[in-house]
Amino acid sequence: MKKLITIVIAVLALSGCIKNDVPYPYIFGEIISLQIEGQNGNAIISQENQTVEIRVPFGMDRTQLKITDLVMTEEATIYPKIEELMDFSSPVTFTVSTYQDYDWTVTVIEDDFDIIMHEFEIEGQVSSEIDQSNRIIRVVISDTLDIENLNVVQFSYSPEQVPVLPYPFDVHDFSSEVTFLFDDIEWRVEVTYDDGEIENIGEQIMYSDFKTWYYGGRKANESNNSRKFNIPGEDFDGTPWRTGDVGAADLIIPTGVRTVYPSPSEEEYEYTTLKTTSALGVVAAGSLFVGDIQGSGLTNVQTDFGIPFTDQPKSFETTIQYIPELYDGSPDQCDVYVLLQVREGSGDNEKRYRLATAWYRSDETMMNFETINMPLLYGNHNDLAPFMMPSTANERMPEHGFAPTDSEPTHIIVVYSSSFDGANFKGGVGSELRVKGFELKY
Repeated sequence: MKKLITIVIAVLALSGCIKNDVPYPYIFGEIISLQIEGQNGNAIISQENQTVEIRVPFGMDRTQLKITDLVMTEEATIYPKIEELMDFSSPVTFTVSTYQDYDWTVTVIEDDFDIIMHEFEIEGQVSSEIDQSNRIIRVVISDTLDIENLNVVQFSYSPEQVPVLPYPFDVHDFSSEVTFLFDDIEWRVEVTYDDGEIENIGEQIMYSDFKTWYYGGRKANESNNSRKFNIPGEDFDGTPWRTGDVGAADLIIPTGVRTVYPSPSEEEYEYTTLKTTSALGVVAAGSLFVGDIQGSGLTNVQTDFGIPFTDQPKSFETTIQYIPELYDGSPDQCDVYVLLQVREGSGDNEKRYRLATAWYRSDETMMNFETINMPLLYGNHNDLAPFMMPSTANERMPEHGFAPTDSEPTHIIVVYSSSFDGANFKGGVGSELRVKGFELKY
């Protein structure tokens, strides 16, 4: 009996020494999107710093706010719970738990006081343009009107409880610039006569009409057709346009992949075709962009989107036709977008901030060419979808948030893609985006 007891004690002692060496899986507890009732624009989320920044209108009570939408890592939990009204008058820490705990800081910032102009109209005007960034209203009138005796028929703004001086409907003489004062905020009105022409005098991107094409390699004397590609311009070094075909042409054994080409042929050019293609087991979307591309291959490349640019367009216009194929059981989507950026620093210390966004994404099948005009939205605009938001986690296009809306841009990014998920080498093989020119509108 003593021997049996001794054996049992030994077994228990041995089992107590056994360690559980099976590691827990590492799953990052991430806040993907977060929305608070009444917020301005979209949340700015930094996965790197585990922070969320949300802006609310001037005067909103930040002590009684409700979270209306939250998307985070699948099957993760969050504490504190988000169902009740919460006090965001100071930063709030949330713990997102998977197999590990991750602390996220949510900061709600009250927007500065501003006057948003909605409508301004003078009786008989030809046109009226509201420049929110610079607080200027530009009105064009016909030569038949007396500029010293005009009538304002529409004048609306918010917040409407702020008084304005002088009273707009009492002002008739616009022969010189008129300033309206809202407390300490000024809005100016400039009225000019119509000269019969509306000129687009802003800066354009070289070869953006897509009527001049270079077919060749990085070197002008390239003789191997598999190292050649099509890009808008007269030579490789003299054009700002690039395409993913450049990387494919630089392989040790070049593939000769063509995802961008003049159509229906180089001799009878009518439009540009961007086609999602599969090569070497990799899906390559047809892409056209301004910037540069380094490296070789379909995946082992570094793309630097954007070129220097200092103007402030209001929108962009392009004529396209899109024929999507299926991608993950649904029609593929094309992307056409323009981003204005403010860049600071250089090299590893450079930071890029988003100033304005104009983005067209669609899965619509277009049997004919259609002209689209997309407005450039300055700052963290309410109409920006989550996928349009700047992020430091975007390896190909990292951005550190938004620049002040009154900033001067330093760079512009223009991108066309036949598959919206082409950056991840995914898309509907065979999807075609056809393009007839690009123009910035001012």
